[in-house]
Amino acid sequence: MQVCFQDILCISEFNLYTREGGSGTLNISVEGPSRAEINIKEISGGTFFVTYRVSEPGEYRVGIKFNDEPIPDSPFKVYILPEVGEARKIELGHVPDAGLQVSKPIAFTIQMNGARGLIDGKVVSPSGGEDDCFVSPIDEESWALRFIPHENGIHQIHLRHNGTHIPQSPFRIVIGHDDADPAAVQAQGVGLKDCKSGAKTDFLINTCNAGSGQLAVTIEGPSKVSMDCTEVADGYKVRYTPLAPGDYFITVKYNGYHIVGSPFKVPCTGNAFAEPGVMEISSVVVDTVAKQSKHKGDAMPIFRSNPAKVTSKGPGLKKAITHKMNSFQINCQEAGNNILFVSLYGPKGPCDEIHMKHAGRNIYNITYMVKDRGEHILICKYGNDHIPGSPFKVDCT
Repeated sequence: MQVCFQDILCISEFNLYTREGGSGTLNISVEGPSRAEINIKEISGGTFFVTYRVSEPGEYRVGIKFNDEPIPDSPFKVYILPEVGEARKIELGHVPDAGLQVSKPIAFTIQMNGARGLIDGKVVSPSGGEDDCFVSPIDEESWALRFIPHENGIHQIHLRHNGTHIPQSPFRIVIGHDDADPAAVQAQGVGLKDCKSGAKTDFLINTCNAGSGQLAVTIEGPSKVSMDCTEVADGYKVRYTPLAPGDYFITVKYNGYHIVGSPFKVPCTGNAFAEPGVMEISSVVVDTVAKQSKHKGDAMPIFRSNPAKVTSKGPGLKKAITHKMNSFQINCQEAGNNILFVSLYGPKGPCDEIHMKHAGRNIYNITYMVKDRGEHILICKYGNDHIPGSPFKVDCT
């Protein structure tokens, strides 16, 4: 969950981009110590500008749902600060953006710029723990913060003046070299599709060729779950037991980034073995080791798929407008895992521009642009086989 800090005198704002998610309904809520005035303005197709204002300081939760499902990291935690006052004047000195190492002391200068009062701070490590830090005055116009990092990754430096965060606090700095690749991590198994209350289920997180990093798994749902994570040949197996029926959301992050498909929505059926609560959270964090795939570099992995279960929809499958972006969607959720191939061929040869975007959960959004009028042939294959309807005949006008 992300944490943001805002000044109560300011209007909080953010942008939302739904174009790659297709058409749907957008819902935004702000919950906290006071009511929020929310304004949503659509700037262009799929781009929204959202503003909100609250009347009291404190912790708020900003919930964003698209088609009644939370987007990744929603709800966001936002802390609305009281009036900043002289804290506005304070600045953090130069922060090096490279070369910071574990177990070596780091010091920062804090420029007061005429502000008077006390400075306190803390440093939060990537695993969520607090590193010891020392904040002390140098003279009337400057203070110093010193600490020794013990982990690689992103650290957050919180600085407060008379109990109020200074502008842009917490600051983020990177310690060490991050060679992890969250895009290479994959999760699969029955535990990501459905489950039964009181019964143990599991899923596999494949970290081969993703480098070493921090694996964080969070399960949010009607009840807390008993959960453990064990190392296996291809990565890590997560086992969990839900205790109440309902929808559970499983978030899998690698070095702080969502893997493909995360968060996963898992429906749970059965009897209630615990009184359902309001979205209980269970989590586990593991520092992984680098693993290599068993497959040779020139060998293809073994795919298990059924192209007949692939579905497609969208105007770009039948008709296209020249010199404009045309689109359609291919859904491979029920077809297993494989490689999707898309190609468009027209009267004068291949299409000039075609883009494929994986939207998660084996759903792909495809856009293309054609320059020539006439009939085009659209070929879509899942593995070596055509999907239903392929090859499609597209009339370009």
